[in-house]
Amino acid sequence: MGRGPSCPRRSRKGDACLPARTLLCWRARALRPNRSNTTRMMLHSLLAFELLVLAAALQRLVELVHSGRNLARLSQGARAADSAANWSVLVVLQVVWLAGCALEPWWRGGVPAAELYWTGFALFLAGELLRVWCITSLGPSWNARARVDPGLRIVAHGPYRFLRHPNYLGVLLELVGLPLMGGAWWTLGLLFAPHLIVLLRRIRGEDALLFALPGYSEVMAGKTALWPRFVRR
Repeated sequence: MGRGPSCPRRSRKGDACLPARTLLCWRARALRPNRSNTTRMMLHSLLAFELLVLAAALQRLVELVHSGRNLARLSQGARAADSAANWSVLVVLQVVWLAGCALEPWWRGGVPAAELYWTGFALFLAGELLRVWCITSLGPSWNARARVDPGLRIVAHGPYRFLRHPNYLGVLLELVGLPLMGGAWWTLGLLFAPHLIVLLRRIRGEDALLFALPGYSEVMAGKTALWPRFVRR
């Protein structure tokens, strides 16, 4: 097939002397999206997302250091809520999740539309803020290994006014938000369920240890594990 008619070059005599077809061509050019600007914006969004994934990974390393310090202060009677195998699986899942969030957007060639991008960011930010709130509320009791020390006080302030395990709700929000923000659909679809299984095992183990502590049942009576119940029965 031959090429279509091209727009004639601009005349020096002014727009008033130009044929209508030329004016229509100029207007069409003005309305065309600037591909270079669109590509630049996509690259900026992708770079911002990758920096956020890097920040999330660095935050987890800092949390492990903080956790190690808290673990060193626990008494000999402290017990872990889950097995070493369950903990190892959780670590592997987190590493694969972060790697998938970082690599899949590059493989796909960019991040999703703005609506999904900012929705994912809002969910991830909510999860981050909730987890930080949990860590600061628990103080020396918090540790990544989920060890429960019977000698430490029961925490019922902060997010623990509403939930028994708000930290894991924050983790789940992060698990959904970050892949949604980057369009890492395979990462989200393949890793959410294994994370949920591991976390539910931890919750069962923590509940068994915590409800054995004196006064815990009275303080946490009526509170759910992962979703707040704002209307008491």
